[in-house]
Amino acid sequence: MKQFNKAAMIESADEYCKNGELDRARRIYQKVNEWDPVDFNLIGKELVCSLNVCNWQRYDYLQRVLRDTFRHKGGFAIGEPLLASPHFTADDLLEVSRRHMRGLFPPQNVRAQRTLDATASTGKLRVGFLGADFYNQATMHLMIGLIEEHDRNRFEYIAYDSGPSIDDPLRQRAVQAFDRFRCVSDIENDEIVRLIEQDGIDILLFLRNLTDPRVGVLTQRPAPIQVAYLYNPSGFGAPAVDFLIADSVVVPPEFEHHYSERIARLPFSYQPNDRQRPLPQDCTRLELGLPEDRFVLVNLGSPFKVTPAMFDIWCRILREHPQCVLWLLQTNVAVAENLRLEASLRGVDPGRLYFAALEAIPRHITRLSCADLMLDTHPYGGHTGSSDALWAGVPVLTLVGETFASRVAASLLNAAGLSELAAHSETEYVDMAGLLIEDPRALAAYRSHLVSRRMNLPLFDVCSYARDFENLLLDLWSERSASDGQLS
Repeated sequence: MKQFNKAAMIESADEYCKNGELDRARRIYQKVNEWDPVDFNLIGKELVCSLNVCNWQRYDYLQRVLRDTFRHKGGFAIGEPLLASPHFTADDLLEVSRRHMRGLFPPQNVRAQRTLDATASTGKLRVGFLGADFYNQATMHLMIGLIEEHDRNRFEYIAYDSGPSIDDPLRQRAVQAFDRFRCVSDIENDEIVRLIEQDGIDILLFLRNLTDPRVGVLTQRPAPIQVAYLYNPSGFGAPAVDFLIADSVVVPPEFEHHYSERIARLPFSYQPNDRQRPLPQDCTRLELGLPEDRFVLVNLGSPFKVTPAMFDIWCRILREHPQCVLWLLQTNVAVAENLRLEASLRGVDPGRLYFAALEAIPRHITRLSCADLMLDTHPYGGHTGSSDALWAGVPVLTLVGETFASRVAASLLNAAGLSELAAHSETEYVDMAGLLIEDPRALAAYRSHLVSRRMNLPLFDVCSYARDFENLLLDLWSERSASDGQLS
């Protein structure tokens, strides 16, 4: 194939991808890769498109190419699809992060940790939140209650918003909740660094992942303590981040070696929740196009998280329990087509799969309440999606792994008093699903527990979470002050 033809095809595929025509883009990337299977970047592009439409024809091949290139040739990819890959271990993910950060910011270019001079001069601990999602987005839906509940007598919370200035009710709540709200989307990293330094930030929380261009702010060390929080379910692999906020479930002590950051643990789940999120309203399955007389298994998470191995397990559950149907998210018409085909190949009537489009949060919470049981994905489980289901009164069954991303639902279940719903093997996952499907009284007890105790469970007690969070920040500050020979 001539080079200009290859370039034209790639340009065409990139354009399709940009416009959301992922299956058309996938086909073109596949053709180019079949003719010239040495372009690591294009292999990654084909895989990402394939994952997002659940086309698994070349799944194992593409995953092996990425894994082998990473392990034997020194290449690497970055991004959420790796968290969903069963071919990358927790140690692999740490090395991926390290290579990415070293490539962008060589260690000699990362500033040393700042001293504590001229900090906490107001008598309050100044905490900066650097992110891009201070609007109607999943991260803000989780965090807004924490910001609103902070103790303004002891803490000053300052937002540095590098994202779009979308004026919606959640952003309006955020602007009111922070002590100061700074829009920094139109300024360079160096200016953000100077602003954080001028504000005298003591602890800087980074609410993005390591592919965000604002990670360059962290490498300049504008705050004495820099912390990764909430957004990135993995580590940063760089000295620019001192701590990763977690809990004893997402990062137990025996897994700390998978992270370059020190682990700062909250007593229950690391994840906050907003008690003002909408409660489920009356709704029938008929309104949603679901059968009223079947047991509804649900997962309305991103399709790229559904792996062939996970779908094998789900289809095994469907085969063993003919009264069940499976309800999934359709972000693209090809998703439903491909998953129905995969179901038929696994001996399941494709008519037992139902699909739903993306919905606004109030409607999403309401429709979730119509399901019987959420089946979590593995190794990248549901985060906001799992807490949404629990808030809606729907039990969640999860499969625990070694990575942060595979342990989030287990953390949420622990904070909801349902830790027994975290399976530690595929066999246990299938058996537990069977018990809940065949025992209506047990399932009803779980649902009653979630609904009747909704406002009292540690998972949804944002007031207690806010105090625990503040105590954690004070502990980090006190430790650093002691190490510098200063008093806070």
